Amino acid sequence: MLVLAGELDGGPCPGLARRAAEVFEAGEPAVQPGAGHYPWLDDPDWFVGRVSGFFRAED
Repeated sequence: MLVLAGELDGGPCPGLARRAAEVFEAGEPAVQPGAGHYPWLDDPDWFVGRVSGFFRAED
């Protein structure tokens, strides 16, 4: 499970996203640099690359 947070997001903050990922056996935290609560708007290329990379790794 990918748990993504923006670096500047207040909810979930990066620390909470990291702790949440630890709950899952295959949990993977990702913190998007410079992003807030809407990371797909702040840097769409980074967001799409990270999410699609996660799904490709699942194959």
